[in-house]
Amino acid sequence: MAKRVLVLCGNGVATSTVACKKIQDYMAGAHVRCEVIQAKIGELASYADKVDVIVLMAMGAALPEIANKPLLIKGLPFLTGMGLSETLEQIKQHIQKN
Repeated sequence: MAKRVLVLCGNGVATSTVACKKIQDYMAGAHVRCEVIQAKIGELASYADKVDVIVLMAMGAALPEIANKPLLIKGLPFLTGMGLSETLEQIKQHIQKN
């Protein structure tokens, strides 16, 4: 079963689209199989126990306690480009490890 990465932003449209594309491209280039899901922050409850990584694009948003403790990544590098390679590599390593 492919690992799942959930990308959350306020409306599930703009910033999460940018992050999803970058994650999909990086993982395809690294030959890592994963499913990248795009959603609104309000939809977290329906995905929280089904994902391995959460990328949070909304700065300052609080997430509820999640039982399975997926890796939580702050999405700022996807917008600024600063630290992006390291962030993508962190996601890749987590997916491959778990």
